[in-house]
Amino acid sequence: MKKLTLTIVCAMAMTGAAFAQGYVNWNIPTADVTVETNAQTFSPLFGGGSTGSGTVGLTATVANGFYYALLTSTTVPTTDTTVWDGSWTGAAGNGGVAMTAVNTTGLTHGGVAPATVNGASGTGVQVNWAAGTTQSVVLVGWSANIGLLGTGAETWVNVSNILANWSTYQSSVVGQAFFGETTIGSVNPTGASPGDTLFATSSTPLATGTPIFSLNTQLYLLPVPEPATMALAGLGGLGLLLFRRRRQ
Repeated sequence: MKKLTLTIVCAMAMTGAAFAQGYVNWNIPTADVTVETNAQTFSPLFGGGSTGSGTVGLTATVANGFYYALLTSTTVPTTDTTVWDGSWTGAAGNGGVAMTAVNTTGLTHGGVAPATVNGASGTGVQVNWAAGTTQSVVLVGWSANIGLLGTGAETWVNVSNILANWSTYQSSVVGQAFFGETTIGSVNPTGASPGDTLFATSSTPLATGTPIFSLNTQLYLLPVPEPATMALAGLGGLGLLLFRRRRQ
């Protein structure tokens, strides 16, 4: 088993205004957030239910196999069943760079605990909302084969569009596709680095918000058409075509 570490991915975010002076601590310690892939359960965001087989365990250690993005919202949702519906946006840090991370091939983990989500910068990151303004935050993760669809970009803008239109894209997925999210937190950024805490070893509210504490975060399997179903659909279409030709 391998431990996954994450490295920051620099993707320019589109902004139309100057950046506010709020700072947060963009660091994801092993004790705060860990991640597993769950092939036994379909994503509850798409109806859930048992897959009838599969395993739950460490995310694969292939570099760039999983991507993560920090999202923010001006509302404080108690539940989150459609994270892609536009109520959440990708958080932007210094210079408009999206606050995202990607797994690398990590160190030996011992096969006991879930793979870790860490390696992000431990320094303060200036965010795109004002100091003293509270926003909700959540970390989402997905398997790289999802981002290959649509525009072929591993960005939240692309991935959220794919998820919102999953019935259109699901038949094009190669392999198993996973998506999941941590618990929801909140943060009220300070005006100086290193900034307020995004992640902590407890979800106990702080003066600056409620940090994300999400061990064993599940990246659930997304539903895709079974090969047999696709084959039947193809045969059905062929039969209809032959029927039409005979009538002609």
